[in-house]
Amino acid sequence: MERKNTKIRQAEIINTAIAVIGELGVGGLTIAKLAERLGMSEPALYRHFQDKEAILSAVIDEIALVITGRAFELARQEISPKEKLKKIMASHVSQVEERSGIPRLLFSEEMHVKYPALRDKLVMCMGGYLSTIENVLSEGRKDGSIKPEINIQETARTYLGMIQFAAMRWSLSGLSFSLSEEGERLWLNFCRMLKA
Repeated sequence: MERKNTKIRQAEIINTAIAVIGELGVGGLTIAKLAERLGMSEPALYRHFQDKEAILSAVIDEIALVITGRAFELARQEISPKEKLKKIMASHVSQVEERSGIPRLLFSEEMHVKYPALRDKLVMCMGGYLSTIENVLSEGRKDGSIKPEINIQETARTYLGMIQFAAMRWSLSGLSFSLSEEGERLWLNFCRMLKA
């Protein structure tokens, strides 16, 4: 059997970890469970990541790439600020809906208490995301498409808060409704609040 290169194997481990977190939560993610899902031995998994914390750190990097990194890319497009915000929200919601492990990781007690370095890493990712949203809101205020009196920082937090609350409600409901449809309704309401 052909051995996979390290990058491919690490990506498989990260994506499988996100799936396990989606099903069992952060507490349910163990090296043994992950190795079993991947069809590999625990020692083979340890060749790629030294422990669970290292795997969770790589998972956070992946989340930063697909959510924060994608938001930054979309914010650089030559489209209106409102269209940027709409696309960023749709992309964010889509990633969460495809990977239910994302909200379960973000809202887990382990991430808030057990792993302070990882908690700080998540806070930095959130800060980067908020900065991107603040920049797009500032563009909208400058071009007159967004109310001049809004507080940019608070509006960016409201934007992220809408997505996070919807994701938490979706996760707690057992994924029982369409998060994308919920995101669309939230976007339309948010857009009405921004109108100049």
